[in-house]
Amino acid sequence: MRGWTSLLAALAGCLAMAGGARAQSLRDSGDAAHLFAYTLKPGMEARFDAGYRRHLAWHRDKRDPLVWYGWYVGDGARAGLFVDGSFGAPFAAFDRRVDPAGDGADAGRNVTPYADTADRASYRLRRELSTGFPLERWTPSKRVQVFHYTLRPGSRARFERAVQAARQALLADRAAPPYTWYEKVVGGAVPQYMLMVAREDWKSYDAHDGGLERLAATPALQDDLAASVAEASAETWSYREDLSLIPQR
Repeated sequence: MRGWTSLLAALAGCLAMAGGARAQSLRDSGDAAHLFAYTLKPGMEARFDAGYRRHLAWHRDKRDPLVWYGWYVGDGARAGLFVDGSFGAPFAAFDRRVDPAGDGADAGRNVTPYADTADRASYRLRRELSTGFPLERWTPSKRVQVFHYTLRPGSRARFERAVQAARQALLADRAAPPYTWYEKVVGGAVPQYMLMVAREDWKSYDAHDGGLERLAATPALQDDLAASVAEASAETWSYREDLSLIPQR
């Protein structure tokens, strides 16, 4: 009997190690970013949070190798919105999601009774425009400052020229927080870019307020922004560790 117990324990350990290795292999292995947003029904925040934790437990029990982050939007027109997202894996990883039917059924029991879907969008990480990759490397900050830039048609080159110039200035500043750029692939107006600036506290805004416009140091770059950006908005997202799932944590 002891032999069988030892064998089962060893097999369980091997399965856990295999699951961990699979998860680690996805860490920063691709450039996909999938975001899902929910509007909570009135008076349902506590029930939503509890249900979402149960849903994350389902993913954990299934040894889901994907990372899942959760945030609440703290300001702006979308204040109160809950956003979850998976970052850093290839797009193909979503073709191999763990038990999609079971995932949907569990979400139907634990999440959607307390919230309505507000938005779904997928982005591609633009590494050559960015200065850091906290979410892809599974090291989220306590907060994140999020900018959305909607461009005018045909203006990508001018916009990215300004972003590249800003990147060079940021790389020369060791005190600058990570700036991570994403380009929308599907899910709404395009061309659209999302900038995520990692924040730990409000003090970080004293040296860097995060706006791209402040980093466009020359009149030519300011002209590029003025000619390319049709609309811009900014939000603060507060990270909820208890509503997130980082494999092997």
